[in-house]
Amino acid sequence: MIDVKKLKDELSKLAQDSIVLVETSAEKSFEASMTCLKILEEKYDNGIILSVNRPYVNLVSNYKKNGIDTKKMFIIDCISKKHYKEMDVENVMFLESASALTDISVALGECMQRTEGKKFVLVDSTNIMLIHNKPHIFARFIHGVLTKMRLNKVGGILISLDDKTNEEVRAEIAQLCDKSIKV
Repeated sequence: MIDVKKLKDELSKLAQDSIVLVETSAEKSFEASMTCLKILEEKYDNGIILSVNRPYVNLVSNYKKNGIDTKKMFIIDCISKKHYKEMDVENVMFLESASALTDISVALGECMQRTEGKKFVLVDSTNIMLIHNKPHIFARFIHGVLTKMRLNKVGGILISLDDKTNEEVRAEIAQLCDKSIKV
């Protein structure tokens, strides 16, 4: 079980547009993601979820079970496009895969521009993105995404598995974030 109080305390001290790397174990990653999302939901008007870990339908089901307002969330689903091509839902965009970095970057940029009010981005697994992409390319992608977030004054959290991330990429991500938190 993650230390919810520690996570809340650490995140509450940060400015609205802060970007945080949350490192956790594989067993705790979903719980960490849900806890972060609940904290972010209280602090921001709307959220953009980049999901490379779970399909849209599963996420929405879990969000509803955990009392998260799905109307405030826009989900970029990089997993289930082939299964849900015809789904008519306003708060989701289906992309080909976690290896479609250009498409993901464009989608995130569009979402940041379209989303009103104070907003955040939650990336549910940097590790899965690393499985689908070469480390140096992924590092360049993350640098670009975090730069877009900063230019748009968008806060965010990147979930990463501790001890499983390529050390060079982890160092690059941590350097670009305002804070790293291990839970």
